[in-house]
Amino acid sequence: MRHWPAPEAAYATAPSIISEIGWTFRAARDYLHGIQGREFWLRKAALLDRIAVTDDEPAGGDAATLAVEAARRLMEIDHAAGLGPSGYADGPYTPDHPDSVREPRGYVRQEYALWIRHH
Repeated sequence: MRHWPAPEAAYATAPSIISEIGWTFRAARDYLHGIQGREFWLRKAALLDRIAVTDDEPAGGDAATLAVEAARRLMEIDHAAGLGPSGYADGPYTPDHPDSVREPRGYVRQEYALWIRHH
């Protein structure tokens, strides 16, 4: 049984990777000036996941490692905020669910698919 949306489904209506790199760069400046945000970490984690999915390196490559690290940061933020099953309370897996802990990038795909549907 597949728990998470496939990358193609989660990112089907996402802006281009180049566009998201630009957004992440601009948002990082705000983040570095003390403005934290779930959206920043969600979009950064999703961007890194998308790059890792298209990366020719094996699953243990740099892109995959960075994607997992960003996903874990998003999960920490969501857990600290006490978010329900998702940021919009309609996803099945919480950030501390065992499946989320095992597959942080899957959690990002779930949350991104929900987020993009609402934006």
